[in-house]
Amino acid sequence: MFKWRLNADGTIAHMAGKNAKVDGKTVIEAEPPAGNCIKPKWNGTGWISGATAEELAAITKIQSQSSQPSSEQLAINQLGMMVAKLSAKVVSANA
Repeated sequence: MFKWRLNADGTIAHMAGKNAKVDGKTVIEAEPPAGNCIKPKWNGTGWISGATAEELAAITKIQSQSSQPSSEQLAINQLGMMVAKLSAKVVSANA
């Protein structure tokens, strides 16, 4: 368990020192928020995502764009396949 100093809205201000007094409002003792929790916020019993719908949509858009190969990556892959086929032809012709 870790001690967390919270802002008035429940978001993390910073980790509290080990001697900080746990009062349940400004200092809590809890496990760190899950890695997929965007803008973690303490609701009194656990961590929730404090991100707005717009922020979540922007993150989703960025993630979907990064998983799509760029046109340059596709061209490089095609050239690589062409080189591999030509190399295989040269090797089989010399065998």
